[in-house]
Amino acid sequence: MGFLDNLLNRAGSSLQSAVNSGTRRAVNQTMNEAEKMGNNAIRNMSKKKKEFTFSKIPENLEELKALPQADLQDPFGVVALVILAMNNYNKNLDNTIEMMNYLKGPSPLMGLELSRMRDQLAGKDYLMRSYFEGTSPENNYKPAEPFKLVIFDHPNSYDNEKDGYVTLWVNSSGADSDRQVRLRKKQSTGQWFLNEEYLTPGIRTPKEADPWA
Repeated sequence: MGFLDNLLNRAGSSLQSAVNSGTRRAVNQTMNEAEKMGNNAIRNMSKKKKEFTFSKIPENLEELKALPQADLQDPFGVVALVILAMNNYNKNLDNTIEMMNYLKGPSPLMGLELSRMRDQLAGKDYLMRSYFEGTSPENNYKPAEPFKLVIFDHPNSYDNEKDGYVTLWVNSSGADSDRQVRLRKKQSTGQWFLNEEYLTPGIRTPKEADPWA
């Protein structure tokens, strides 16, 4: 029996026990544990992982372009730049849009993308900070310096690479599921640009903002 078969059997046994107990809380806890086990299994199967370290978070396009990853030749590096740029959303929206449009390349941000960012990021500085290493709800998502990001792939990351697309992943310290970023390659230059990101859904509330903490 393979690793994934054992994983599914363990999750199924736990779920059955929880159902028999008749408690909603037990069922929810079991499902969360199964999700975490699945995510850990996929991470262990990943082919590649890259860590990026930054002395500061760039605040404008000029500072972003000064980083070595700004040549956009490495898709892992582009994901790191996307996270850095989006960390400025509540500080300076115009600068954030300018940086994001650079990373979007031939397809700048559309109205729907801007609306989603506004709805999910406004007033929530902690959300994008949660992608830095060393953060947690307990420390209010305060990253250690220098700032570190770990970007990794999944077994299906390259399913559409022949069409110019690659999907990479990053972990939020406030979420149980990894978040994905889809990139598209410009064949004439070899550069990778942001196609879609799924980084902004809600995460666990930081301790300082949790009335039940």
